[in-house]
Amino acid sequence: MTETPRDGIGARSRLRLRQTREVLRFRRPPAPKAVPSARRHAQIFVIAFAALVTIGTLLLATPWTTVDGRDTPFIDALFTAVSAACVTGLVTVDTHDHWNRLGQLTILVLMQGGGLSFMVGASIVLQALRRGVSLRDALLLRDGEPALSLREALDLSRRILRFTLVVEAIGAVALTAGFATRLPLADAAWYGLFHSVSAFCNASFDLSGGFRSLTPYQDVIWLNVVVALLIQAGALSYLVLADIEKKRRWRPLTLDAKLVLVAHGCLVAAGAIVFLVNEWDRSLAAAPTWVKPMSALFQSVAARSGGFAVVNFAETSETTLFVFIGLMLIGGASGSTAGGVRLATVAVVVVAVVATLRGQTEPQVFGRRLASSLVFRAMAVAVLFGLAHFAATLALTLSENRVGDAEFSFIALMFEAASALATDGLSTGITPSLTVAGKLILCATMFLGRVGPLTVVYALQQRQRPTRYRLPESPVRIG
Repeated sequence: MTETPRDGIGARSRLRLRQTREVLRFRRPPAPKAVPSARRHAQIFVIAFAALVTIGTLLLATPWTTVDGRDTPFIDALFTAVSAACVTGLVTVDTHDHWNRLGQLTILVLMQGGGLSFMVGASIVLQALRRGVSLRDALLLRDGEPALSLREALDLSRRILRFTLVVEAIGAVALTAGFATRLPLADAAWYGLFHSVSAFCNASFDLSGGFRSLTPYQDVIWLNVVVALLIQAGALSYLVLADIEKKRRWRPLTLDAKLVLVAHGCLVAAGAIVFLVNEWDRSLAAAPTWVKPMSALFQSVAARSGGFAVVNFAETSETTLFVFIGLMLIGGASGSTAGGVRLATVAVVVVAVVATLRGQTEPQVFGRRLASSLVFRAMAVAVLFGLAHFAATLALTLSENRVGDAEFSFIALMFEAASALATDGLSTGITPSLTVAGKLILCATMFLGRVGPLTVVYALQQRQRPTRYRLPESPVRIG
């Protein structure tokens, strides 16, 4: 009597065990959660950017995008696509005279895609960095949770997209109203939209024709004002402008916003004064007296990444070109559509230099202390950017004046290299006359200038490790 139930229980247990084994045999183990890799993020960004350039190049190389219905040489199609995607504005063929409406639309899409995608991506990383986490923590999952949640990243992306579209729409309407006084309404609307996107993205492509940029509108107040405001809206970054809109007062602003605004104001004032003094009787000689200060202010605003010109830079003095090389290399704010080494980077270096001259052991500004690691990274980025400009200038000099037997002045080649590296777009007019090698050098320089600074910051952040011990100090003779 006792054995039967025991055997029954044993049989049922064995049956359940067999069924469990059968289920486990055919059930696939759950896939491990994919942890995003910072290197993978960088690869995806570079591949997507290269794909954008490739598609743009293939479209621009076809006869369907040109005014005369002929194929565009591959090097010119590639150069235009890279320049538009990098929101630079340097051109080897005139945008109005060479490209038809489809070609201009392709350039507009490249400008918008290149400017907006970088602005969104960089702003998300910078927003995460504001919380005090490393760039690695901003891109990787930490303890199973992202440093910046997906919902927060999407919300920030939507706000940047909404800000971009609203500003560009307002700019397009304002510019259309002005162009309508000279053009039919349909053409005026297209001109307004194209120049609004180009100005906000700091791309400096124009539809004036004859490589003239905005020189035909030098004395048109509305265009100078609207384009300058659009340039600033893109170059100061959404993060800085959102902080200003939220705080409304100087004291509660973030240190980053304060440094950007102070540096921006000083550089705009200095650039306008230098331009006005040096160009009063040169490139501004034919302009009415009341136009000269406006043109000087406009060129100072546009110099750091806007790239539009209301004067012929081939007629400017070497002093102006040299000063504007510095302004271009500084660029705009981090996370903006502007290029350059960035305003905050230069501000941190200046603060550190001033602190050293004052005998301070730690750089301080606006009641805050700057970490030594931040100062080191800012100096590294600035030095590497300067070395990249040196290398690009040297390469252009060798390709044009040595191999190509051209007679371009050194300052003109230096200016062109700075414009490409800073993704600015200002030119002395030599870009269309460069050799194929020179154009390829500028393409590589524009690409490096667009993705380089953020990549360098990431690489430096990755190499940073907490120090567990300190070596003994030793004096070194300097100076």
